[in-house]
Amino acid sequence: MAVFKRIIVVAALLAAAGGCFAQDDLSAPVLQLKDYVRHYLPTGYSPQLNVLMLTPKSNLHYLFPLYHALRDDEKFRGIYSDKGYYDEVSQYFAFAGDYRTALQYLVKSYDSVDDATRRKIYKTAAGLLNVVHVPAAGYIHLMAKNRRVTMINEAFAKPLHRAFTMSLLAGFYRMGYRYLAMEMLNNFANQRLSSVGMHSGYYVGEPVAGELMRSAIAMGYTLVSYEDTLASVHNANVRDSVQAANIYHVLQLDSTAKILVHASFAHISKKPGPEGQIPMALAFWHMSGIEPLTIDQTDMTEESNFGYGRVIYQAYTTKYTITEPSIALINNNPVNVTDKDLYDLCVIHPPTKYTDGRPTWMNFGGLRHPTYIKALSNAVFFVQAYYQQEIDNNDNTPWQLVPADQTYTLGGKDRYLLYLQKGKYKVFFRDINYKILGTLNIEVN
Repeated sequence: MAVFKRIIVVAALLAAAGGCFAQDDLSAPVLQLKDYVRHYLPTGYSPQLNVLMLTPKSNLHYLFPLYHALRDDEKFRGIYSDKGYYDEVSQYFAFAGDYRTALQYLVKSYDSVDDATRRKIYKTAAGLLNVVHVPAAGYIHLMAKNRRVTMINEAFAKPLHRAFTMSLLAGFYRMGYRYLAMEMLNNFANQRLSSVGMHSGYYVGEPVAGELMRSAIAMGYTLVSYEDTLASVHNANVRDSVQAANIYHVLQLDSTAKILVHASFAHISKKPGPEGQIPMALAFWHMSGIEPLTIDQTDMTEESNFGYGRVIYQAYTTKYTITEPSIALINNNPVNVTDKDLYDLCVIHPPTKYTDGRPTWMNFGGLRHPTYIKALSNAVFFVQAYYQQEIDNNDNTPWQLVPADQTYTLGGKDRYLLYLQKGKYKVFFRDINYKILGTLNIEVN
């Protein structure tokens, strides 16, 4: 079996204390939305709702879960717990195209790290020597070239991870990978895998996820839905085992298959969990005899995915200026920065830069262009751009389609910044109650 040498950079810094760090002030549109839902009843609001959801009446509604989460925060904290509530709400801000607020809410779900541990982490990071950073995409392609299965993960509230996976697709296709298996894809009978829409999968409703799926289809990938359809009743071990079996089934049907797997969090770990749980990647390795290459994105992205990792990321990017997705090496061996010996490679993403409130990484490395949309009136709150062809194929309605991009963050006095590829779009203008105020046909050249 192929095993990468591990070098632990930051170790034995596990002290943590309860509580949360104070967050930056919320943006003006988020405050406006909070004020609105606490003084008025948005259309469709239901005080009986006990689960945050994106699809009331079987249609996509990107403000619907935020209405309920912001109006009934105490109720949903009781249902989800404080940590679960903040984690869930962060995902719905990401769905709405608000990455900054998604990160703010995500961090609220973390335990904080005490000052002594924080100082020790910074001191350890400051003393690091002989670390070399190489572009992540090229290094990943090199390591995956002779593999049949490569697995990469994501955090639900960070569409950046989906954008990075999309940037890898062309290189993997050139290496003979023809299958893209994604946990987010709908695995039920009503699945829609030939085009992007509500029935493609719940998380495909996030616009960057939609772009990832569109890109894969356009390149010629066969999409594989592998989620356990009984995940809601199975325990973690059974769920991961079913996922692994569904992926292995592709190899059993196609003896030459090479598969890129896009999963969430530690499903791609190659070590048992703390209570002996066997994650999907390890279960796959056991049943197939094929060791997957596993790539983590979640630990060393801005804000990480736990409080301790967040401080490591801050200390590390204080020591080293990271300007592109990178792999850290010492003596030509990949570095495990957060002391997690679970994955083969760890992608270090640079801190996010913003233009007019929107992350610049949303240009997808130049594939998409910053496009400013002037509001029709002062009543406009939410702006969405749909592919014209998808609208034409859906009876000129957006109800079950996934936008190419959307935002409620003003990029000026009366204009909104969207990131769009070349092509024709239909822009929908909505008020804060999600009512369509008008549309605009545009072409991006």
